[in-house]
Amino acid sequence: MHDEVFTIPARRCKRCGGLLTSSQGLRDGYGPCCLRKIKQEEADRKMMENQCSLFDMGATAPKREGD
Repeated sequence: MHDEVFTIPARRCKRCGGLLTSSQGLRDGYGPCCLRKIKQEEADRKMMENQCSLFDMGATAPKREGD
């Protein structure tokens, strides 16, 4: 039996540092879990940009009787 040496192209995930061996992971630079988290964070960030509070709109508290 011959000793064979083979190599697998691998890199580290840009987010967590985990070992990437899949072709998609090597192409994207992220593992599947980290890529999912990045997409979710981006969606959350976009939603927050469209949010406003009553304070942003200049709302004031209603006046009470006797004040």
